[in-house]
Amino acid sequence: MFTKLYALCLLVDDYEKSLLFYRDMLGLELNSQDTKYTDFKLGETLLAIFQKDEATRMFPKSHMTVGGGSVIAFPVKNVAQTCRDLQAKGIEIFEGPKQMPWGQTVAYFKDPDGNILEVTE
Repeated sequence: MFTKLYALCLLVDDYEKSLLFYRDMLGLELNSQDTKYTDFKLGETLLAIFQKDEATRMFPKSHMTVGGGSVIAFPVKNVAQTCRDLQAKGIEIFEGPKQMPWGQTVAYFKDPDGNILEVTE
């Protein structure tokens, strides 16, 4: 039924703060922008941020509860160097860099809404 991912949209509490984080601190390339909505093109997939209060045009706020646990992973050439670059921008790495038992090197940090982001090589 599903063969690829079109977009991942994060509902955020502070759109401006998230925009600065994803666009300026992480350096994601802007794809399109509307009122309190921005998406960034990452290969064939879009990563979007959307102000929660504005997203009620799509569905009721009662469906915007926090739950589950998601990790958004970004592949990089060098996790250690990427961590140093992120830390130089004031982003706290809360775990890693570390090598997982299966050989993958990872590190974790959070966006302004507490979503967990991973860099991996």
